[in-house]
Amino acid sequence: MIIVLLGVSGCGKTTVGKKLSQKIGIPFFDGDDFHPKSNIDKMTKGMSLNDDDRYPWLLSLASNIETWSEENGAILACSALKEKYRAVLSSRYNDIIWVHLSGSYDLIKGRIEKRGGHFMNADLLTSQFKDLEMPEYGIHIDISESPEKITKNIISKLENLNQSFFGVIGLGVMGSSLSLNIAEKGYALSVYNRIAPGEEHMVSDFLNKADEVMQIKGFTELEAFVNSLERPRKILIMIKAGKAIDAVIEAIIPILSEGDILIDGGNSHYLDTNKRYEYLISKQLHFIGCGVSGGEEGARKGPSIMPGGAKESYQIIKPVLEAIAAKDKKGNACCTYVGPQGAGHFVKMVHNGIEYAEMQLLAEIYALLSITNNNEEIATILSQWNTTDLSSYLLEITINILKTKENGKYVLDTILDKAGNKGTGSWSTKAGFDLGTVNTMMSSAVFARYISSFKEKRKQLSKFIKSDLKTTDVLDVNSLEKAYRFARIINHHQGFELIRLASKTFNWQLNISEIARIWTNGCIIRSEFMETSVDVFKDYESYLDTTDLLEVLISAENHITKSITYSLSHRVPFDTFWSAYNHWIAITTENLPANLIQAQRDYFGAHTYQKIDAPKGQFFHTNWY
Repeated sequence: MIIVLLGVSGCGKTTVGKKLSQKIGIPFFDGDDFHPKSNIDKMTKGMSLNDDDRYPWLLSLASNIETWSEENGAILACSALKEKYRAVLSSRYNDIIWVHLSGSYDLIKGRIEKRGGHFMNADLLTSQFKDLEMPEYGIHIDISESPEKITKNIISKLENLNQSFFGVIGLGVMGSSLSLNIAEKGYALSVYNRIAPGEEHMVSDFLNKADEVMQIKGFTELEAFVNSLERPRKILIMIKAGKAIDAVIEAIIPILSEGDILIDGGNSHYLDTNKRYEYLISKQLHFIGCGVSGGEEGARKGPSIMPGGAKESYQIIKPVLEAIAAKDKKGNACCTYVGPQGAGHFVKMVHNGIEYAEMQLLAEIYALLSITNNNEEIATILSQWNTTDLSSYLLEITINILKTKENGKYVLDTILDKAGNKGTGSWSTKAGFDLGTVNTMMSSAVFARYISSFKEKRKQLSKFIKSDLKTTDVLDVNSLEKAYRFARIINHHQGFELIRLASKTFNWQLNISEIARIWTNGCIIRSEFMETSVDVFKDYESYLDTTDLLEVLISAENHITKSITYSLSHRVPFDTFWSAYNHWIAITTENLPANLIQAQRDYFGAHTYQKIDAPKGQFFHTNWY
């Protein structure tokens, strides 16, 4: 093994080299000892060496490196400031481990001024820093620590040589796409997938589609996979949420080391993430619950990433996550530290709840427009909307879906009307119940999917309904556009209110504007409105605190009622729009009939009530019978 400690004079090459030699049992040589007398005389006089001075010295060292490589190896302290100097040093033996000892000018100048008996003085340091070309390869060590700590850090880095920087468990659609994204960014990667029926060739198939220049190792044995990673190990788990996550955690704990980091990148429930976080702390391990949005394409080209857990854990994995994330309009990564424990997965859950409602709104618009328009005509209408502030990824793909044909038929017309769901929408709904906030649009969207699953029952009951509705009203497309804008504001309002209340309840101190920012690209709900939301939440707590958005909602109220009326007269389910409208009407109504609710509760359960003209906090009971 040949190790070259490089850096400007005064960075500690000799001190560290001797300590490293003692620790790993490889002879130490100081490159300064090989300078010819003419070079030493020149430097003693305060004169800088030029390339002509250095070249014979570098050739001599290269010759010695070749000899040492055939014997017991060597640790060589040599400034090797320029790339061409390093090229000469490695001209006879190119398997050198380069270790750059790096520190600030002021730190090194102070050290030089304190030491004596050396031909290098502080005046030459400026020229050395000017000449220094830091290598992009090798090991880089901060010299602000003690020589003992520096030596320990070098040994740790040496042990990690040829090991992967990052690991991924699970090579399904998302796992394989994220893995290629990580490797493409230059990170040495190890991947693992179990051998199970239908998954026997997943690792080999993945490696076959990876680019040859990517540094990827594939494993089907968990222990070999873990051992291939440098410490602290950083492992992203991309498998189905639920019991499978716990099974992997239990299997991997015995072969991990203190300080290793597990990252759950699936759609796990935030309460499960909280439990896993606490459990792994007890095992001296770090755990990050990381929401990832963008689907297969986003995972490969740049998703929106929502990590939660300990902030110090995030700092370790931050370079990888931010490298693979989508970029916002300013070029910043659509990835940020969200908050502690399960905050990342909570935010991803709400993202999916907003997504459910956004999708259902478009489905209901499609149903209404289909009464009098074909797919192409609907696509044309939506395309015009997509040139306005309504522009969004979901609107864009809906337009493409409407226009796509196979064998002369619209693909959309061949798809069975039974919508699937994976639970995150219902989780958002339940979280709203648990935290005491309103997310009726998400719940309406979830229930719409549930109703769609009863296809046979719907088909049976539809036979009892007369289809010859006679109505002369015409759909006002302009009103529908305004109704859609209205409903989207309410949907986003309900979603962000859920996040805000969770932050307050769990003391997560979430940055709502920053969450909106990482949703401006990469994720499914990216949109022009999300761009607007970033600035809104810098100045306001809620959309309803802004005069501009309030005016949009007020002016659109008449238009959403027109669209709802049209849906009623044509028997078109329009529940998500209804939910948006009902929320708005209720939130802007001073007196609601909740007084009757309180009277009923007091009547049958003596739950008491407050009075209009009584002090706040004073409760009353009536003997109703």
